Amino acid sequence: MNHKKVKNTKSPFFSKDAWMYFIGLFNGQYKKLIVSTFGSALQALLIIPVILLIRFAFDEILPQKDIKLLIYAGIAILILRLINSLLAIWLRDVHLKIINNSIFQLRNNLFAKLYTLSRNFHTSHDPKILHTQIVVDTERLSNMSNAIVSRIFPALIISLGLTVILIFLNWQLMLIILILVPLLFLSNRYAGKILKNRVFIFQRAFETFSKGAFFILRFMDLTVIQSNQQRELERQRKALEDLQKKTNKMAILYTINSNVQNALTGFIGIIIIILGGMAVITEKMTLGDFLSFYVAAGYLNGFVNSLTSSIPDIISGNESLITLYKLANAQDKLPYSGSKRIEFNGAICLRSVGFKYTDQPVLENINLEILPRTTYAIFGPNSAGKTTIINLILGFYKPDKGEISAEGVLYEELDLSFLRQSFGVVMQHAPLFSGTIKENILYGIENQDDEQMIKASELALADHFIKKLPDGYETEIGEEGVLLSGGERQRIAIARALVRNPKMLILDEPTNHLDQQVIKEIMANLENLVERPTVLLISHDMNVVNFAQKIYKLENGCLKDLSLN
Repeated sequence: MNHKKVKNTKSPFFSKDAWMYFIGLFNGQYKKLIVSTFGSALQALLIIPVILLIRFAFDEILPQKDIKLLIYAGIAILILRLINSLLAIWLRDVHLKIINNSIFQLRNNLFAKLYTLSRNFHTSHDPKILHTQIVVDTERLSNMSNAIVSRIFPALIISLGLTVILIFLNWQLMLIILILVPLLFLSNRYAGKILKNRVFIFQRAFETFSKGAFFILRFMDLTVIQSNQQRELERQRKALEDLQKKTNKMAILYTINSNVQNALTGFIGIIIIILGGMAVITEKMTLGDFLSFYVAAGYLNGFVNSLTSSIPDIISGNESLITLYKLANAQDKLPYSGSKRIEFNGAICLRSVGFKYTDQPVLENINLEILPRTTYAIFGPNSAGKTTIINLILGFYKPDKGEISAEGVLYEELDLSFLRQSFGVVMQHAPLFSGTIKENILYGIENQDDEQMIKASELALADHFIKKLPDGYETEIGEEGVLLSGGERQRIAIARALVRNPKMLILDEPTNHLDQQVIKEIMANLENLVERPTVLLISHDMNVVNFAQKIYKLENGCLKDLSLN
């Protein structure tokens, strides 16, 4: 098996294709985005009367000492703020629905994408890294989407409106502020480049940490059996230390950037106070004008801070976006793409088949004709290529030369997913998942039938021990069936293969967990079926051939028919 090492090459600072992909996630929701944009514009408009009321209160009401009118003005400002808050809640609800729907579509698309990728892709990519990307990177993209849709878009629109208001109130003072704004832009641009590099390094360290956590949980028994707890803890401690250092460096950069931005905006605020105060003292500006300008500038400062505080989410999300875009657009395809559906009775033919994972051939000139309702056995030493033959029959790989057909129809023409519905397969390490025995046996069965499940379990000699369990078929078996013995797990896996009434049953190394007497009884049960399936036994154990009508030996990549001897 060829396991390629995945390189963590740095991604570009900006990817147009990735961002076009990101925009496409909001397809069908553009109207909602436009409506929310108008809602944000309305928020900006609601600030105008608040500012004007403040100016009116200080320039007109206070000099007249009209308490009643002052109360009315205060109530009016309170109502406007309340409306603004209700509008903000509504906009937040709209934005959350837009974002959550887009991220839902992305995650759903990524799951679907995984099923379109070849087995070669999955064997050459670390599943723990893929898991982290799908779970963590999509969450970072969700945070970035939230920053853009809920904070940046509204902040830009409202900031634009506030800028117009400030120019109207005092264009000279606003001009001074605008002269200082490039400092913020340059600071953000410089910090962004540094932060992006740190984010990339941090995300790779986080993937290593996630991979380590997955290893500890997945291989707990192996670690204990090998008495390797301390060395494993030391290995993971080094990964944690690396993550801690990189997290600290990234966090301090975020803190420095945030404080620099706050210092710059604070500096602008001080300039407003000094120059505005001088304008009031020299009577070039009324107190009401100054206070209303200061309040508007305070609003603007808040939204500018909202923009700058979104930078970490944007940088982190941008890195995750590029990673997810690469996965979503992986140039890989399944070996077969046919669409023809046939009535399969168990006939498979491999003609002059050759296959290699790397430059070294695994199979050479394999000829194998499997006929319906017949039992075949292929035996040979470990690593001879027996499981590779199974993978070729299942259509996981395509032969480098030769051809494979089912019922005389080439695999290139067939809908392999449909064909596999007629297969029952028990691999050497049969996967079981955390859940009940019933859930494991009936997994993948659309119309679940308890009677069918019990019949399959009886054929697999599993019904007897299942019924002795306290909860019977509803018994929880733990992750990978850890609460069951090896033989019990194997029989449940065989029951799962038989429950769909397969036309072809493939058993890979059945004697790994079952003794020959059990295999003999299961084979006898299959022989007595009215519609008995074709059976293909794969094993390194020569004794397995006693159950077969046709026997083949696989050695040095070649298949020899021993039935002819």
